[in-house]
Amino acid sequence: MKPLSKVLITGTCLLLISSLISHLLPDKKVPDDPAAAGNPDEITIVMASEKDQKPQEEEEERKGDTILSLYDHRAKKLVRLPLEEYLVGVVAGEMSASFEEEALKAQAVAARTFAVWHMRSLGGRGCSQHKGADVCSSFAHCQEWLSKDRMRRNWGKNFELYHEKIRQAVQGTKGKTMLYDGKPIEVLYYSTSNGKTEEASEVFSRSLPYYRTVDSTGEEDAPHFKDSVACSNQKFAEIFQSKYGVRLDPDHLDKEIKINGYTESGRIRDLTIGGKTLRATEFRLLYQLNSTDITFVFGKDHITMITKGFGHGVGMSQVGADRMARQGKDYQDILHHYYQGVEIHNY
Repeated sequence: MKPLSKVLITGTCLLLISSLISHLLPDKKVPDDPAAAGNPDEITIVMASEKDQKPQEEEEERKGDTILSLYDHRAKKLVRLPLEEYLVGVVAGEMSASFEEEALKAQAVAARTFAVWHMRSLGGRGCSQHKGADVCSSFAHCQEWLSKDRMRRNWGKNFELYHEKIRQAVQGTKGKTMLYDGKPIEVLYYSTSNGKTEEASEVFSRSLPYYRTVDSTGEEDAPHFKDSVACSNQKFAEIFQSKYGVRLDPDHLDKEIKINGYTESGRIRDLTIGGKTLRATEFRLLYQLNSTDITFVFGKDHITMITKGFGHGVGMSQVGADRMARQGKDYQDILHHYYQGVEIHNY
């Protein structure tokens, strides 16, 4: 998943960044290692033979740990580790360690629910890209996960402080997951909202009852709240034609682009360009935009696309969670706000 990537438009497209870029969630996302399922160069290494690993597994079972199988996409190997230990790496990868403790706890519960929903030993389907894995470590497909070595490189002298802070957030919510009708929910989250969350069916293939449009306020000062991408009119037209085979008049893009409607959250639902109608989610991917809350500014030679928010907008805004925590809300308040109608229990 849905922290947290730089936006590039190839060729002559110019990226205008109106805010500092930091590591994100969720959603948006390009993996550090583009290895994908089916790549003949991909190597999967099991850490130990079944015989060698059996005593370790028995010890883990005696401790009562739930064991998860993780495909580490950077090291290209399959590893087994306790679920709660895995979650420390996920929270470290998906949310800023500087965030409030209750926001980190909310992220821990969301990440745990995601993992439990996928775990084959608990009835899940596992990671669809890596055989034998419950989840992978790439935010482009599952959830970002950082090893301790990578945490040390990222945090430097703050490693001990941040690692302990995150460990306590995980420990403080141990076993807690979000349930709907007694089953773990399909967890979605992302970096930064535009002020409201999005209903799931506006982005994905179906609706889920716990994803409704709710307010997510106080995020205006976040690094990714506002961004812009500028592109020459000619390049904009070339990109569109290369994808859809539709020729646009670069000198009259203001007449070529028509917004057909908005979602309840204020994001664009769909638009028609040169007679071709497409969903805003598809347009966002084509032009590598941060969100579907888009304002078009037409210039003589260039078009500028200004966005609010970062990510698909469904579920918990990580920045919004931090802002709620600053206001005194606890992790359960945060989760109940972003995931409507769920119950929080041990899995």
